[in-house]
Amino acid sequence: METNENKKADDFIKELKGSFYFRTLTPQRGKDGIYHADIKFTSYINLIFTVQNLMKIALHALENSDLENSSQIEDPAFHLTSILEIAIQLLPCCEAEGLDKLHKLYLEINQENKNEQMDN
Repeated sequence: METNENKKADDFIKELKGSFYFRTLTPQRGKDGIYHADIKFTSYINLIFTVQNLMKIALHALENSDLENSSQIEDPAFHLTSILEIAIQLLPCCEAEGLDKLHKLYLEINQENKNEQMDN
């Protein structure tokens, strides 16, 4: 039975190595255990405005405990949109597909172990 489990795990590892599942985090060269995530911007001004939006939303959250608008932040919904666009880029969607396959492998191995215990 263990051979079958090892084969399934080996097959899964080979599939992962040849896939594009893990693309959100990239290992940083020369630094073990450190990864980076890329966020795409169309220009430097877009980058600057996005950082500004992050700071404005943080200020808005600090200054307001309810839904009213801060006196310093004009149109907080616009700035929140910018922040949500970053969050969308950082969602590990490709990794989720790999996790689904890993979960399926786990369930298969778990079921085989239960079947083997019942046969004994």
